[in-house]
Amino acid sequence: MLQKQLRAIIVDDERVSINILDNLISKHVPEVSVIGKAGSADEALKIILLNKPDIVFLDIDMPDKSGFDLAKEMRLHKLTTIIVFVTSHNEFAIEAFRYSAFDYLVKPVNVLDLKACIQRLNESDSSHHFNSSLEQVMQYLSHKKIIFRTLTGSIHINPEHIIYCQAEGNYTELVLIDDEQQMVSMRLGEVENRLSYNNFRRISRSVLINEDYLHRINRKEKKCILKSSTREYELQIKGPFKRLLH
Repeated sequence: MLQKQLRAIIVDDERVSINILDNLISKHVPEVSVIGKAGSADEALKIILLNKPDIVFLDIDMPDKSGFDLAKEMRLHKLTTIIVFVTSHNEFAIEAFRYSAFDYLVKPVNVLDLKACIQRLNESDSSHHFNSSLEQVMQYLSHKKIIFRTLTGSIHINPEHIIYCQAEGNYTELVLIDDEQQMVSMRLGEVENRLSYNNFRRISRSVLINEDYLHRINRKEKKCILKSSTREYELQIKGPFKRLLH
């Protein structure tokens, strides 16, 4: 069982969101003490490793590394800290959390939901299920359609149908099976975060490929060839992916 007094940290790239949740906890949830705050996954991991908090209130959609990236790193460090995801992206996450043993809060956080969450954590041995629950979430998300913003709204796309993604300034072009293309109003880094639990890898600063479609590598010309059922694509390799050339 968890101890009644929980030591917590809040992780969110938006300072306003951190302050709102911190105030809710201090005013309405006396059994939780906020011992740290972080604006990024890397900063949060340092705090978690140093302080071993009981609970992490973790935003999902952060730049550079997402909340899921931090959760994976925590698993690699064999940490049993309980994660409560805090998200404004219902369509992206909530169904996955219901499928697993994780808990979640929706922004703007409701004080009654917060209290109920803490009560559930105090009444269960949630840390025991950390690794298996995270694995379930990863497997679930890897087979779900993902929502991408477009100029006119949004579109749902199965990651398995994406052959590669190419940066176009503040936008990203998704090249899909059946010779379909879709322009989304998201930078490549944000698209990469959305796809981080699927088999995608950067081959350059501007191109992200689905390795399921990787057909061969031309080491002489430093190119990779992707192949779908209808055609082949030749893309230039730059950056970390170069190690496959040797």
